[in-house]
Amino acid sequence: MNNEERERIIEEALAQAHGKHKYNLSREQVRQVLNALFLIGAAVGIVVYFALPLYSVYGLCIIFVAMLLKMVEFFIRFML
Repeated sequence: MNNEERERIIEEALAQAHGKHKYNLSREQVRQVLNALFLIGAAVGIVVYFALPLYSVYGLCIIFVAMLLKMVEFFIRFML
């Protein structure tokens, strides 16, 4: 065990003791991810709706799920 491994183990132990996680996402990062998922979902839903007329209901469902993601992002932005 070299010195770098010891330091890494100590840092991880201190982070756990203080309740910090390795993947600590800020509210802004969560909002950005939700917004990106909304944009992708809306685009895919529109393509499915117009390109595949037999599956237009699926396109509407995809758009609905994307809108739910946008609402979650909205509440994170203005309510928290």
